[in-house]
Amino acid sequence: MNLEWTFTAETYLDQLPPEERAKVLHVIERLPTEWDSLGAPQLQMLSGAKKELYSLRVGADLRVVFRRQANVIIIVDVVRRSQIDGLRRIGGANQAASG
Repeated sequence: MNLEWTFTAETYLDQLPPEERAKVLHVIERLPTEWDSLGAPQLQMLSGAKKELYSLRVGADLRVVFRRQANVIIIVDVVRRSQIDGLRRIGGANQAASG
């Protein structure tokens, strides 16, 4: 399996402190070979996404958002947990307003 990084993911990764950056890279490099052994709570599918998006936990606060297409894992973004929680709250509010 190959890895591809979006510009957004590379940009955020470059802004991380060296210790956090190393942790993210370590987890991502292992992702293609350990795909089948990953499970909750490390790997979660993000609900409500139009394309299948996954969130992979890196430490207590960082998450790597990615999708898989055939033999390619595309790293979409690297975010803080609080950002994902905020998006979930916004998504819930939008669903309540439209329902």
